[in-house]
Amino acid sequence: MLTEQLLELGLYAGTLLLESGAEVYRIEDTIYRMARACGADSVETIVTPTGLYLTITAKGVSGTKVRRIRTRSTNLARVSAINTLSRSLSGQNNLPDDVLDGLGEVIANTTGYPAWVQFLAAIVGGTAFANLFGASGMDLPAAAFCSLLVYSSVRGASHLGLPRLLADFIGGIVAGATALSLTAVITTMHYDRVIIGSIMSLVPGVLLTTAVRDMLSGDLLSGTARMSEALFIAAAIAAGVGAVLGWWLRWSPLPV
Repeated sequence: MLTEQLLELGLYAGTLLLESGAEVYRIEDTIYRMARACGADSVETIVTPTGLYLTITAKGVSGTKVRRIRTRSTNLARVSAINTLSRSLSGQNNLPDDVLDGLGEVIANTTGYPAWVQFLAAIVGGTAFANLFGASGMDLPAAAFCSLLVYSSVRGASHLGLPRLLADFIGGIVAGATALSLTAVITTMHYDRVIIGSIMSLVPGVLLTTAVRDMLSGDLLSGTARMSEALFIAAAIAAGVGAVLGWWLRWSPLPV
């Protein structure tokens, strides 16, 4: 019974961390700390970007379970909270149910920002990046508008259940089409700076950083997989923008 409870606890905590964008070594360390603090004699776990493999022995009884991970995002507040919880358990005799209650409190307190805050962040971030790349004057409101449309399109595509690569490709198309269309109204606008600013919210910076950290920690399988995912996402964004630019240069009567 204890082994079964520990397996469920470890897989639940690992799933939360992996779905929130945590590094492999952090997930393995957190599962180990939680299971040991609740009475496990030995803990062996293998974490990949798409699955968890966990074996636990408690009171002479061993058990193994596998959990498939299908969705991943970024929630660093949740990663930090679970990390802190696992370390607070060290040196104590804990019950798995109590730790599960603690994880429930973490989930309740780290549900993410409201939608309006996310939209505002996309607008402010896109405008700031456009300014960083040299945008000024009428480029800035155009970048804000374009960033809003790009984020809205990607968010809508994700809610429809489309794969992330396809959603980012659509975002690239929206960025390119919106920026180039605005040049017909704002003739002094620099469309390239507007496009760069508006797609920055799609760039997988956290994923790329996590991939490098996994590689430096020796988790080569996870690091390589995440690095490949980041590169494919960047390629999807570039393909979306490039498709619109190519069509515009060939067919549009307006100069670029």
